[in-house]
Amino acid sequence: MSLEKQWSFRELKIRFQKNHHQELRAFYRSSRDGFMDWAHKRFDTDDDTLKDVFQDAVIALYNRVVSDRVDDIEAVPEAYLFGIAKNLMLKKSIKLRKMILSDNVTDFYREKSESQLIDFYHDQHDRKKLKDALARLNDSCRKIIELFYYNRYSMEAIAEEFGYDNTNVVKSRKYQCMKELKSIFKK
Repeated sequence: MSLEKQWSFRELKIRFQKNHHQELRAFYRSSRDGFMDWAHKRFDTDDDTLKDVFQDAVIALYNRVVSDRVDDIEAVPEAYLFGIAKNLMLKKSIKLRKMILSDNVTDFYREKSESQLIDFYHDQHDRKKLKDALARLNDSCRKIIELFYYNRYSMEAIAEEFGYDNTNVVKSRKYQCMKELKSIFKK
């Protein structure tokens, strides 16, 4: 399996059923380098952690493919794999932050310069504000924003999810929702 050819979930399931060890290994190898490049740009962590997360994501994808829990997903398997890995990394980083803060708060803060601490505070504060602003949106807007930005759904997939006639309706709704979110965020 090469990166030039994008497999569908159905094709991947057939391959896994035919010879799951060989095909899983081929999928793993064909996706690993692309994942490592992608992850290094987005996460500040070591190779071993990224490899662990990637392996967990491949296993999760494999289990979902062979148990038919990917039929309604619009993304290609590799993009879906990266989404699983991203969620696993975010969970891992949240756990690490909690461990750092609960283990030895003073050492953590001593290692940071004053400007890094200010940046860290603002980043955490902005995330809390964004989370609060999202919670204040109506359910429809919140779901559109989450599907597009967090779950990386395509406009077509969102249109199908909401029963909209076309992607122009989704684009318009997303624009309105983002405008409302920005307004709430600024308050």
